[in-house]
Amino acid sequence: MGKRILAIDDEPLILKSIKKALEKIGYSVETVENKSAFLAAIKNSLFDLVILDLHMDDLTRDEIVNLCREKNKHTRFLIISGSDLPENGHYIQKPFRISELRDKVRELLNDTSASN
Repeated sequence: MGKRILAIDDEPLILKSIKKALEKIGYSVETVENKSAFLAAIKNSLFDLVILDLHMDDLTRDEIVNLCREKNKHTRFLIISGSDLPENGHYIQKPFRISELRDKVRELLNDTSASN
């Protein structure tokens, strides 16, 4: 089974792009647009990687990281942002190229098996 990824963003088109791009190379991707969907997703599943928008109306970066780490301390995080870049952590700037997203995900998951 492929590695599991949770993508959190309030822009449906961004989520659709992430899901399509990463499922095409073998990852299992779940997407959520808000806090209630996020809480439901992490209640029932463990994720290897969480891709999160830095600016969400009802969720903070710290809240996402802390709740995910309570379930799986090995979860990795990739921040996507159209404005501010975080001082620490792994991130890519919006708009991003699909190849950039795929490369960063492979790097974070140490995954050389994901197909092009």
